[in-house]
Amino acid sequence: MKPGYHIAFLFLLNFRRLLLCSTLFFLFSQSNAQTNISGVVNSYYKVIEVIPAKACVRLNSVTGLARLQKTLIIQMKGALIKTVDNNTFGDTTSLNNAGNYEVAIICSINGDSVFMFHNFLNSYTVADKVQLVKFAEYYSANVVDTVKAASWNNTNGTGGVIALSVFQDLILNAPVYADGLGFKGGTYILSEGNCSNLFASTGYTYDASVTSPLQQGASKGEGVFNVTLPAQASLTGGRGAPANGGGGGNSHNNAGGGGANLSAAGIGGGNSSSGGCTTELHGLGGKPLKNWNGKKIFFGGGGGTGHSDGTPAALMGGGNGGGIVIIISETLIGNGYTISANGAKGGDAISDGASGGGAGGTIIMSVNNYTGSSIIEAKGGAGGDENDLGTPKRCYGAGGGGSGGAIYFTGSVPAVSISVTGGLAGLEYGGDPLCNPPVLPTNGSNGTTISPYTIRQATDSASYCLSIAPLPVRLIYFKAMVDESSVQLKWRVTNPELAEKFILEKIVANSWSSFNIMQADPLIENYNYTDEHPEPGINLYRLKIIQKDNSFFYSPVYQVLLSMNSDDFVIHPNPATNQISIIGQFSPIETMRLFDASGKLFLQKKLIISGNSILIDLPPLHNAVYMLQIGSAIKKLVIR
Repeated sequence: MKPGYHIAFLFLLNFRRLLLCSTLFFLFSQSNAQTNISGVVNSYYKVIEVIPAKACVRLNSVTGLARLQKTLIIQMKGALIKTVDNNTFGDTTSLNNAGNYEVAIICSINGDSVFMFHNFLNSYTVADKVQLVKFAEYYSANVVDTVKAASWNNTNGTGGVIALSVFQDLILNAPVYADGLGFKGGTYILSEGNCSNLFASTGYTYDASVTSPLQQGASKGEGVFNVTLPAQASLTGGRGAPANGGGGGNSHNNAGGGGANLSAAGIGGGNSSSGGCTTELHGLGGKPLKNWNGKKIFFGGGGGTGHSDGTPAALMGGGNGGGIVIIISETLIGNGYTISANGAKGGDAISDGASGGGAGGTIIMSVNNYTGSSIIEAKGGAGGDENDLGTPKRCYGAGGGGSGGAIYFTGSVPAVSISVTGGLAGLEYGGDPLCNPPVLPTNGSNGTTISPYTIRQATDSASYCLSIAPLPVRLIYFKAMVDESSVQLKWRVTNPELAEKFILEKIVANSWSSFNIMQADPLIENYNYTDEHPEPGINLYRLKIIQKDNSFFYSPVYQVLLSMNSDDFVIHPNPATNQISIIGQFSPIETMRLFDASGKLFLQKKLIISGNSILIDLPPLHNAVYMLQIGSAIKKLVIR
């Protein structure tokens, strides 16, 4: 048969039994199964105390948490802003710990206290909405219906985040969706109809809940500044934009500004009436934040609300900002579906001020391989539209667009569809020609795509946790694949900082022998090596992992079969039922063997061959995959 190289299948080898009886076992593992996922797959916990000396967080609940689980710790708010009533209102004076985040692995749980394996990278202020999110972890995951985040709940300080960790393939057969699940848009509150051109509402901040004799400033959008109620009620409304939240429109019927992330949002449209209340006091757009070289991540800011004293339209409040999506996976199989954290559209208005759009949120993609088409987007929401209804001399503002969000890639930017476009300004239509020239809203700025990026995760082991339960290196997979005349060996581990080295071994003269030693890198999870000199026939490989505490463990064993016969053969039909034809160049007498998936010899018979083909009747077989061997060549046979 012609020289060729055929990879067989994965076996789990019991070495003692191999030496005694050369028995091979097929490796099955429930942990390697594919899981169908949909809906809200994460769990959210309120952090009530941080104890850095013990790498510990205390939570409102620990239900569903366990040792070795991957978590995300993130602070949602805490920025300081200028609160003076002028055009500097809302300028960020300090982000403090807002946006600080890191991935952490649970070492131990005691009561309401959760201890982590590594010292914290960041400081956190629990009064400013710190949450712990449990990653949804799978070997292989198939998104069969929309995966989404729980909505952001400012009262509890939880929600708005999707965190997926998939060891092998993340398959999209539905979207991953965090649109409008970040910071909230300004709340719609109907004002009474009073206004004054002489004593106009020219301020930048008002109490949005006061509506009599009028609401002077509509609700601002939510952002990283944490408004404390009722003490700071006077900061809830008006045209000034609080950090990345959009400003609300002032009386009378001015539109709200868009929310922001790392780039600026659009301003709201203004009152351009030539009769009645004519003061132009549009809402300002949210102000861009700084990510401190990727150390901070944020929800999209909420859009500001348009001022309204008429009949509410169906949608009136500011658009919500996009949430946060973190995906860690070996391979993403896109199938044309979308991963998104878009801002929501601002509310439309009818002869009133429309509202601003929410900003795009944040997406982090730690994916090694992208297969098929996929769409990754963190777009700003559009501003709301304003219909002036042709009312004589009455023309009001459309909403400002939210800014685009931020998308981070740990590798190079992949060849997939990516969008961080800013939201379009809303449209004003139906205006009376007798109105003054329109004061138009503006689009939100485009967002940011950043590559390469490193996810924030500490490698400095916490001494307190090590005294409780040391963290092991975890082997995700070990593979062997034939590449022409060589064998490619690949493996992946988690917690690589606790690995000392990797030793590749193979069977030589019926005993294991090492043929390569590779030092571990604390920042690298994926490794590979090429065996340039495999032997003809069966090659058995395993990986020995030495940890820094000098303990070690072995991977499962991979069997690779390199066929060296002078001619190949073809099976027809394949898949088959009860009869096959084998075509090739054969010796007059050959031995045929049929193995099932467990490696068990199912059938063996001698073939008397005349010519280059032979018809074989098969015994009754279950529908499954078998391996057919003639001489030392092996082919896969599928029975259906």
